[in-house]
Amino acid sequence: MLAGDSVHVVHVSGVGGIGKSSLLRNVARSAVALGYGIIWIDGRDLPPFPNAVETELEAVRDHDRTLVVIDSYEMVSSLDGWLRDVVIPALPESTIVIFASRHRPSVGWFEGGWDAMFESMPLEGLPTDELRSIAIANGIAPASIDALLRHAHGSPLAVSVGAQTGANGSVAELAARLLGDEVDSDRYRTLSVAAVARVTTPELLEAVQPGTDGHESYKWLADRSFVEPLADGVALHALVADSVRTALRERDPVGEGAIRRAIADHVYERALAGQFALSADLQHLVVDPEVRWGFSADIGSRYRIDTVRDGDVEYIGSLLRTVGLDEWWDVTSVFFRDHPEFVGIARDRDGGVGGYYVAVSPGNAPAAAETDVLLGPWLRYVREVLKTDSAVLCREAVDLTGELGEITALLGAGGVLGTGVVNPRYVLLPISPDVPAAGAFSEALGARHVAELDLKAYGMDLACHIVDFGARGLLGFQRDWIYRETGMVPPVDSSEIDAGRLIRMLRDPNGLSHGPQWLGATPSERLDNLRRMVRDALTVFGDHRDDDVAKAIIEEAFLGDGASHETIARRFHLSRSAYFRRLQSATARLGAELTARGFV
Repeated sequence: MLAGDSVHVVHVSGVGGIGKSSLLRNVARSAVALGYGIIWIDGRDLPPFPNAVETELEAVRDHDRTLVVIDSYEMVSSLDGWLRDVVIPALPESTIVIFASRHRPSVGWFEGGWDAMFESMPLEGLPTDELRSIAIANGIAPASIDALLRHAHGSPLAVSVGAQTGANGSVAELAARLLGDEVDSDRYRTLSVAAVARVTTPELLEAVQPGTDGHESYKWLADRSFVEPLADGVALHALVADSVRTALRERDPVGEGAIRRAIADHVYERALAGQFALSADLQHLVVDPEVRWGFSADIGSRYRIDTVRDGDVEYIGSLLRTVGLDEWWDVTSVFFRDHPEFVGIARDRDGGVGGYYVAVSPGNAPAAAETDVLLGPWLRYVREVLKTDSAVLCREAVDLTGELGEITALLGAGGVLGTGVVNPRYVLLPISPDVPAAGAFSEALGARHVAELDLKAYGMDLACHIVDFGARGLLGFQRDWIYRETGMVPPVDSSEIDAGRLIRMLRDPNGLSHGPQWLGATPSERLDNLRRMVRDALTVFGDHRDDDVAKAIIEEAFLGDGASHETIARRFHLSRSAYFRRLQSATARLGAELTARGFV
């Protein structure tokens, strides 16, 4: 651009500490070497008034060519339209303008012909090799670099602060520099909740902060530069979340534990209501690294679970054959070729393969699983000994990067959630003696080794470990774990079950296998009686249109074909948030009717 490119305006954006100002200082040095005059405006020192900017820009006329840098632009972004429509068009044609902001550019920069001379440059986290170079340049001891990079989330600021304060860094200092002037003390509680939760919604903020306006707090939070949309809510940038969360644990561990439990209770209830995928949000609240090793989705900024694509079979097969696992790949590849719906691929942002999982359940196992050297005996054991369909059988979760770390956690979460088993009671794990972390994960979960299901063949040595999460399944186990981890006794579920929870059990029949006893002597009898009760109570809905929709949603969600909530929302042409609002309202009315009838 300095050499004469057609682009004259650049908007550099990124979270605090990502390197915007450093980049611009280097650009300014290059510009000076080429004969440019420099006007550097810091938005933190500039009043958001037009005359203040005009005064700063008067020096443009003193140079043949001028580079105008407006740093911390988010502080004066109210001037955006005026600068675009009035000021910049009036500058000499040789002038170049660069904005640096924590926010992405407004839509106006992509309209009205600006796209020919404007460019947006978002700065993402630096790759590991570049961060390593920064760490070495800062004089960090080689033995400390890996630990530091794990905490950096691509941020050069985190590396430079770590060089001064150690691998964990002065988290309070780092958090303060990342947050800048965007958080007042009266908002720190809201920020803390968002730092602990995986996804923050207005409803979560109200549940964790009783008596506050969750929607107003959410609006404030969503407007921060370090917050990004995620699922049905927002999430803090990973480095900001880590820094704030760590600072909170150091400063107020009791308060942090209380926030974690309150979030866990809210997420647990939503998960029981039919959103089982929120199990990943519960697991996000777990701190124990041995438990997180095999089940966590926190690497989602770098990898995601994807389906099998063209070329995956050849690539993965070549890797396994290179390390001498020809026989194992011969009996594994059938799942990739014939049953790819039971395979998940960990893929990075560029489409590269980082690992894969194969997982099935007794209720949907394909033919290849029934005869598989590992899954075949496991399936028979689950059906004949455990006598349940509430199980996930993880054939394998293979990290192809060689790191044996976060990718394994993502694959574990993907396998459990991908099989479609709602709130499983059992998970069967293949534990290799060559991976000590896998044994520690199994031991932490209290798994039981079933030697008769071990496999020593096809180049593999795998022990079968079975985790029993208890009567309330994985969700109850996770919620209880979080309570114990924060030093509190887990709450005991009341035998006096409320009507809303009773209705939601229709989407989690496994819960009925343990009661309530008054519904019937067997799980199938309880399910039939509960369905009859709910059908009878549908008379609570009247004849007008809104009640017709409410009744139809209840029938689809709790008495239908077991479709996912997302599928049902599409059937009614509703967004997910609108669907869940209607479902919650309709369930509450139906629950009130059941209560009025005395559950009979």
